[in-house]
Amino acid sequence: MPPILEIENLRIHFGAPNAPAAVRGIHLEIGDGEVLGLVGESGSGKSVTALAILGLLGAAAQVEGRILWRGTDGPIDLLRRPQRLLRTLRGREIAMIFQEPMTALNPVMTIGRQVSECAQAHSRSMTGREAKRRAIAALESVAIPEAARRCGDYPHQFSGGQRQRILIAMALINRPRRPRRST
Repeated sequence: MPPILEIENLRIHFGAPNAPAAVRGIHLEIGDGEVLGLVGESGSGKSVTALAILGLLGAAAQVEGRILWRGTDGPIDLLRRPQRLLRTLRGREIAMIFQEPMTALNPVMTIGRQVSECAQAHSRSMTGREAKRRAIAALESVAIPEAARRCGDYPHQFSGGQRQRILIAMALINRPRRPRRST
């Protein structure tokens, strides 16, 4: 069975084309049901690689190589897919849990609203009531105590571990494609 994610010769640099590369020649494959951990020193390119997969690096980055996603719509080279089409994959099929919750969460929005927005971003017809119900269920699934009541709280009112679990809830709320368990 072909891998669900395949990266070939990924190279990322910022600034001038002859600037030193932040990522040089990454090759990896992740099969359906497999888990891969990227490990390395600070500044080694782990986060930049993940952001490149999701198409979140912005115009300042020059990304070369191939990132092949075998999702529900068949094989797609994510580097050649327009941003508007990448948005349909994010959250629905591919999700990322950011490393630092306080930079990923909006400090002036309640947690309930932030989690609900993740659900509504991929279902325009979803009512606010349904989005809130799904947000509460997602928060409960990551063991946030008194999830319904805590939806009205702000990020600074949660511990670091709870904020990290909130990001996990945001990544899972749209039920992205789950790897098939191998038997």
